[in-house]
Amino acid sequence: MAWCAATSQASLPAAPATIEQFLAAFPGAASTQRLRRSSIRAHHLAAGYPDPLPALRGRVWPYQSAPHSVDVREVLAAIPKYRYPLGLRGRRDAFLIVLLGVLHLTRREAQTVTAGEVAVTSIVRIRGKVVPSADDPAACAACAVTRWLRVVDPVWTGFRGDVVRLLDPTTGNLDMHDCEQPLSGQWRRAEQLLLPLDVHGWARTGATLSGRSMTSIVPTRRVAAAHGTDQEAVGPVARAASRFADLTLQETYAELGATDAAADDVLARITALWQDARALDAALEPLASSSKHGIAPDSER
Repeated sequence: MAWCAATSQASLPAAPATIEQFLAAFPGAASTQRLRRSSIRAHHLAAGYPDPLPALRGRVWPYQSAPHSVDVREVLAAIPKYRYPLGLRGRRDAFLIVLLGVLHLTRREAQTVTAGEVAVTSIVRIRGKVVPSADDPAACAACAVTRWLRVVDPVWTGFRGDVVRLLDPTTGNLDMHDCEQPLSGQWRRAEQLLLPLDVHGWARTGATLSGRSMTSIVPTRRVAAAHGTDQEAVGPVARAASRFADLTLQETYAELGATDAAADDVLARITALWQDARALDAALEPLASSSKHGIAPDSER
């Protein structure tokens, strides 16, 4: 406030440009600037004014004109969608990127998105904003939303087995739009959508994903997409057919009998070898005893 008075600028409410001028006039570490912004925001909200820093959302997701920017679709395509817990974190991060990079919500707005603000019909909407689709299902923002909604309920309720099953890569299909597939309404039972996840895939309920985590997740995913990764391998696993695959029931019983007989023969041979070893040990035992107690060699001649 003292700086605003000295420069003849309004402090409540302060314009975003005024806040930027203040932060530029008093540089500091990233943590210091973050605390200053939080303090400015808190003073405005306590006084009944709206958040003065909505223009800073571009700090989380750079505009496409920014240097070395990566298209949102490239990032969504590169994020893993299957396997537990890799695909679980990938789906959560893809949902976050849709909120920040497609719908351009602020971090605070993304934290407060609830199930009641998401509409899934032929078009996916969040807070009334249409989530666009793309030709490539892996890069489709609408698919990113529905993929997360498919798993958010069992994640929220702690049914890990259901989550693992839904993320099974052998049943996955990245050539088909997920947003066009039927979606049950169970995801509406989750009281929050942007869930914090630990390294093992467990969700921390009752607490939303922090702004600091968002600021860390977004550039990490953008860098991974910029470096390029191999396409995720999903679909049924082709296994070489065994020699038993085409046997009839009778032939299978015959093969089992032959296998059982072969096992008995191996056991009999092992038993015979063991008996021979014991007999050899018994034959060598007297010789070993006599060598230990024999006459000592003469020391003088």
